[in-house]
Amino acid sequence: MSTQSQQTPGAEPVEAFEARLLVASFVVVLAAWGLASVLHDPSPVVSSENRYRATLPEWSPGEPMSTFLGEFDEYLADRVRFRDGLITLYSRAWVGVFGVSPSPEVVVGRDGWFFFNDPVAVGQARGLARFEPAELVQWQRVLEGRRDWLAERGIPFVVVFVPNKHLVYSEFLPERFAVVDESAAEVEPHRQLVAHLEAHSDLVVVDLLPRLLEAKKRQRVFHKTDTHWNDVGAYLAYRSVLEAVVQVLPRYSEALQPVAVEASRFDGRGIGLTTMLGLSAYHGEEILKLSVAQPRSEVLWPKQAQYARFEREQRPLAHGVRAASGPRAVIFRDSFANALIPYLSENFSRVLYVWARDLVPRIVEREEPDVVIQQIAGRLLDREPVSVERMEAVPPPPAGNVRAMATPGR
Repeated sequence: MSTQSQQTPGAEPVEAFEARLLVASFVVVLAAWGLASVLHDPSPVVSSENRYRATLPEWSPGEPMSTFLGEFDEYLADRVRFRDGLITLYSRAWVGVFGVSPSPEVVVGRDGWFFFNDPVAVGQARGLARFEPAELVQWQRVLEGRRDWLAERGIPFVVVFVPNKHLVYSEFLPERFAVVDESAAEVEPHRQLVAHLEAHSDLVVVDLLPRLLEAKKRQRVFHKTDTHWNDVGAYLAYRSVLEAVVQVLPRYSEALQPVAVEASRFDGRGIGLTTMLGLSAYHGEEILKLSVAQPRSEVLWPKQAQYARFEREQRPLAHGVRAASGPRAVIFRDSFANALIPYLSENFSRVLYVWARDLVPRIVEREEPDVVIQQIAGRLLDREPVSVERMEAVPPPPAGNVRAMATPGR
């Protein structure tokens, strides 16, 4: 005789009730999360990814709906509550378990090293990129054109080439980024251009690659968790730049002596690349800190509080030592110059740091500097340089224009 479970008429099975309770709980949590995200007013900058947060898009007639929906999706994703914590959990799983980065912009290297996954820098390090002869001539022609334009105004020109971290510490790249062609690696773009200019031009060039390679035998010159050099590498670069400036401005040799620094070191959190993964608290590094012993320079703006905003917006920044005997300078630069600012600013009465890959004539004419320095990171050589003539034809940006934040290394 079979037995059947007895059930009170109208009663709901326990399993069904639990399922409904689980669904209801999930809906409540999801709704609360969504409401928290809607009410959340995050800062305009995503510090962990070095960029501005997506803004609410406006749809205009004629615009493809797919474009609007894609921008709206980015806007919503940037406002998800607890987003940074979720990214951290996700990244810890990928890096800790599989040893790879969940972000297409970051490469997990060996022995705690991280690299910016820039295709140009990676291709250069692997020997997959090289200049054609015509491209070398083009770079020479444009750089000499800048020098000649400045010479007509009595202003000397110094070019500074900064190598990619991928070249200086290639031994810490993962195995899948191994050099494909050793012979090609010897003529990668940075080395090619420097060798070409040494053989065919009298430009004043500062090549930092051999100096950094030699210095790293004694001390680490790049951050392990960022794409840039550390204070040790930056100070070495600073001294090298001063040597070149003295060469073109010998009358200022006394004012252009390197400043004394005080060294310290401490175990710190991870920097740019691990911050992008949300892992700065889990993958740190020993910070090698150099501080100017007796700093005198200051931000030459009416309100020094503007400094952080101008730096974030990549607007020109003026520093220097007031009433000093040092020369005036304009430095067209990328993000590698950030670490040079504390040192170089001590040797000039005024030095304007300009985020620009090319020489901007109107800035030079306004500043009337004694010297112009062009600092170029290796991975930014993969572009056609713009001549002074073409830059003169470019109208100035509208008042209040803000450029987008750069990714690491730009």
